[in-house]
Amino acid sequence: MKHILLTLIFVLGSVAHAQQACTSKTSSTQDLKELCDVLNKNNKSHCDVKVKAEKQSLPAISYGILSASSKMKGLFSQLEGLQKEFLKQSGGCPGGCSRVSAPVVEVSTKPTDVVPHESCPQQYTAIQLSPAEGKKFGVAASGKAIRKAFANTADATTFAQETLMSDNSLGEYMEQKYCQSPCSYSSTIRLKSQESKQVDLELIVMCGPPKKERDWTTQASLTKNYRCEVQ
Repeated sequence: MKHILLTLIFVLGSVAHAQQACTSKTSSTQDLKELCDVLNKNNKSHCDVKVKAEKQSLPAISYGILSASSKMKGLFSQLEGLQKEFLKQSGGCPGGCSRVSAPVVEVSTKPTDVVPHESCPQQYTAIQLSPAEGKKFGVAASGKAIRKAFANTADATTFAQETLMSDNSLGEYMEQKYCQSPCSYSSTIRLKSQESKQVDLELIVMCGPPKKERDWTTQASLTKNYRCEVQ
């Protein structure tokens, strides 16, 4: 009897601290299975912490054709550094829970100034590829966005920039079919870094009136968010 009481105290203590899950594989009685179910439920409840996302915005930058590549590389390098710093942080979750982070970088770019033109949309309108077009170019076409997964941030940003500059097959196709000169692009690039190191790219390309000058304005931000789950 003393041994049974000690075992019960140990299990209930684990429930209070919610530090590990319990499985029914070791259970030999229905009572112990019920205790396991209670423990698992308490673990999940203990770690179910809702954390409000925090958005960190960077100062806007302006650039032209000649400075586009270097300025955008510098911007994405800065954002990648902020992402890595946030992913390293381990605080914010109750004891016995692990933190899962997926910070999202967003970069919105549009011409600094535009002029109307009869052959172009008056306002920027998202280019929506069909599923067949997406499959042809190896991307997932979903609503206004083009989605694709990459092994790292550098590959994702390179693909996004090449698409917007019509330097790859997808970019050439979109320009020829959906946004011919003198019309111009506006865009939103979102990069979501996963715990697995995979980077999910979401690219929204919009077509609109011609640029008045050959320059753009870019707004960039990093949304910091995480959830807590049982270790």
